[in-house]
Amino acid sequence: MEQTISIEVEVDSLEYNINIIGNISFLVDYHHYFPDEGWSDFVVIILSWWIKSLKGLVSSMGQTFKFDFMDGTPVVLGEKLDPNHVELSFEYDNEKREIEFKAICKLEELKNSLLTAAKKVLRAVERNNWSSEEINELSDLTLSLERYPLH
Repeated sequence: MEQTISIEVEVDSLEYNINIIGNISFLVDYHHYFPDEGWSDFVVIILSWWIKSLKGLVSSMGQTFKFDFMDGTPVVLGEKLDPNHVELSFEYDNEKREIEFKAICKLEELKNSLLTAAKKVLRAVERNNWSSEEINELSDLTLSLERYPLH
């Protein structure tokens, strides 16, 4: 059964110190947050990681790619099932490999949600005149993902 997936970033939660920290999570079927609603993390860095993982996922059938959070746990593992679908496994404990739940979603929906989240963060960064190497990398990766074919 196909599920709806999105990546939620709360722009109002973004803070800039050395890194940009803010609330970010996966949202499955409009109500199931992972790791948690209001999960705070290094938003710019992990969005960059996730774009790299998604690009790997698009180009490799049957290989697993990690959508890590900063401390390594929790983690979301993605595997491309067919040209249009991906299975995501949501794990809280990477060591024990305990899967909390799985979701099958459209690859295009995951890509579009990741692009939307990254662009939302980049607009907030621009409004606040923040700059860093990580922000530059996210900007470059976002542009490359926009042009990246799904097949």
